[in-house]
Amino acid sequence: MPGLALGIGLATLAALALAVQSLAVRFSTERQSVWSLTATVFVVNVALLVPVTLVRHFPDHGLTGRAVLAFAAGGLLGSLLARAALFVGISRLGASRAEPLKSTFPLVAVVSAVLVLDEPLTPPLVVGVVLLVGGAVAVSLDARTSRVTGSGRRLLVDLSFPLAGALLLGVDPVFTKVGLGEGTPALVGVTVRVVAAAVGFGLFLCWRWLRDDAVALSRPSRWTVVTGLANTGYLGLYLAALARAPVSLVAPILGTSPLLVVVGSALFARRRERVTLRLALGVTVLVAGVALIVRG
Repeated sequence: MPGLALGIGLATLAALALAVQSLAVRFSTERQSVWSLTATVFVVNVALLVPVTLVRHFPDHGLTGRAVLAFAAGGLLGSLLARAALFVGISRLGASRAEPLKSTFPLVAVVSAVLVLDEPLTPPLVVGVVLLVGGAVAVSLDARTSRVTGSGRRLLVDLSFPLAGALLLGVDPVFTKVGLGEGTPALVGVTVRVVAAAVGFGLFLCWRWLRDDAVALSRPSRWTVVTGLANTGYLGLYLAALARAPVSLVAPILGTSPLLVVVGSALFARRRERVTLRLALGVTVLVAGVALIVRG
């Protein structure tokens, strides 16, 4: 029981770290590009995770060729493409609207499990899917009437970024599961993911440079560093929580991060975010749907 209580506490801190990350992204992208922010986050990730992993699992890191490929693929999808999509979504829609839409990724996982793996549809899953879709629709409708977002075709483009992030995050676990199935420790797997994503981002920057269309990277600001630290802290806390508590408890707790973002936006970002009653209710319904899907 003490270990379980600690796991729940760590999962709560991980959810808080996710919320801090989203708000820090919102503050960061007011003065810096998404590319500068992404580069800073990768530098912080690699600088903190690589030394810890090398020391913690020396000399046997439990890696196989299959595991490296699986984690690298997951890193490119989740840690690079999904992260970039979320950051762009936050810069366009605000944290209080982009984060809930990104959190619809369990819907992708459920559909994949039912269609590809022939897993059964249970009543909690069905109800969870309905709540998830309803909450996402409410958040999207709120974005249409918000003064801080665009309208018409621009709004559809803005909404597509966090939803694309959700799609990528929904596919990502398939590769992570393959890598962990090889017996690789979770911390090693996360580090491989982050390094692969960082390398992919570096290759993208080189490609832009070779095309004479280099991405301008600016000096890291206080908020970009906070974003990197929050993201790295989330990864560590999430792994520590899973080591002490079951996924059925950890995942729903992490799913509360959109609620924390809404509360944080109302308290600390009033000039940047407009939190409405419909948004708050939509996020609450969405979080309830995530919890049911995870437990179903």
